[in-house]
Amino acid sequence: MNGEELRHIVETYEGFGIHRAGTEVDRAVVDWMEGHFAALALSTTRLDAPFDRYVTDSTLTADGVEIDHLPFFYEWTGSIDTTDVEVVLADARAGGRDHDLDHTTDTAATAAMVIATEHPDGSLVAVNREARPHDGRPTVLVAGRDHARLNTADTVRLRLDARIEPAITTNLEARNDLEGPQLLITTPLTGWFGCAGERGTGVAVLLDLVERFADRPLLVLTTGGHELDYLGVRQWVAARRTEHGERPVAVIHVGASIAVDEPADDGSRHLIPTRLAMTDAGGESAERIGAALEPAAFIFRPETESWLGESEVFCDLDVPMLSFTGSGVAFHTPADTTAQVTSAASLTLVADAVANAVDALLDGI
Repeated sequence: MNGEELRHIVETYEGFGIHRAGTEVDRAVVDWMEGHFAALALSTTRLDAPFDRYVTDSTLTADGVEIDHLPFFYEWTGSIDTTDVEVVLADARAGGRDHDLDHTTDTAATAAMVIATEHPDGSLVAVNREARPHDGRPTVLVAGRDHARLNTADTVRLRLDARIEPAITTNLEARNDLEGPQLLITTPLTGWFGCAGERGTGVAVLLDLVERFADRPLLVLTTGGHELDYLGVRQWVAARRTEHGERPVAVIHVGASIAVDEPADDGSRHLIPTRLAMTDAGGESAERIGAALEPAAFIFRPETESWLGESEVFCDLDVPMLSFTGSGVAFHTPADTTAQVTSAASLTLVADAVANAVDALLDGI
């Protein structure tokens, strides 16, 4: 695919809306991906991934003015309408697992809590959560830029109704009809907001890889529930291991923010430096993979024994793996839009480098 085609995929993915697991958007994106796979002559299988979905209805006001917010998923269930609200500023650590928001809620002495998330641009930062009750207190997240307004307001009022309902997200498998050990290419489909850079660039690169490696036996997997502690891939890998099916020849994990870029001082765009490529390959194979990835400016970690993202789960398959992940200023924020985080040139550069790296990995197996 050319760069504009790749960018159009990202724009289309973003355009579906908020990509949370178990929603109408989640289902519509799976339909869309199934159409792409059919056009590539792949047969598909939908695998339900059941989970407990957190469903909310809420308003937050500061002296009567509504404030955009996101309920802190699974922290609390019930109904409350209160002005006994504590407002704090906390580091969400770009939505990663090392955030300290759970400890923040533990220290609250009020009926409810508002956590303003620190961020370079003052954005709201969502954090991934396990899909289970956390037995905390009513809590919502707001943008860091709203902290001062809330902290100085005479009255902060939170109305929150939160419940847990049974729901389903989908792991979508696609295969070609070639015989032999399959190359597994995978990417997640769900996240907190529009996820253009976080998820959309990975979708584009995955579809490009499927085209390029159509002459090999392929198993393509898109997973649901990424933002809920990788629940979809955890179910898929557990089932795969239980069934003792044929192992793939290798796993290509196309994770977060693979082709995210940012503006440079001269007005051009360059790929962000917080993108990581990992492989368990070593020796000459690792050297060739690293050389292939160099034009796309990945941090390269060969012979790794420590994985990030959904590769933490795929490593249980115990086959060679090449995994990509990253973040950026817009990661896990509403600002993760196509116009802000990627470009046709960056997508082309990354797609070419990743394909060459996959070739290098396979040549060394």
